[in-house]
Amino acid sequence: MTNTRNQEAMAETIYYLKGIKDEDIKKIPKEIINYLNENASKEYKCDFDYNKPLKELKLLPETRGIIGLICYKYWCTTEEEKRKYIEKIQENEKKHKENIAIKYNKAHLFKSEKNEDDYKNTKQLNIETYKESIFKKIIKRIKNFFVDKK
Repeated sequence: MTNTRNQEAMAETIYYLKGIKDEDIKKIPKEIINYLNENASKEYKCDFDYNKPLKELKLLPETRGIIGLICYKYWCTTEEEKRKYIEKIQENEKKHKENIAIKYNKAHLFKSEKNEDDYKNTKQLNIETYKESIFKKIIKRIKNFFVDKK
């Protein structure tokens, strides 16, 4: 038995596949299509525009995973296509992580200017907003050790 979120993802996947060319659908084994149909949520209603690219659709992350797996296993026919697909996924993941880091650092910088407690929390989490030399780090830790003892 699958959980509700996975059932919704399967429903979205089926709905997405209805907008795909028949020649691409035929590449997917019937067992996979049957499994998706059997386990998809019957109550979950999908409604998105087939004219938009996949990246613009508001899909569950699980749906994107299922579609990505189908693309890799059944639509990428050569090893070269599979390699390029994996590289593209890795590149997108790297960009996503960089965007999150930038957003977090900006939010954190504004908070730390206003509140010293945020700076202490940052130290506890070992988040560094700039690089220090190892010598400066050691000196800083020694100072903190003596300050904490008082």
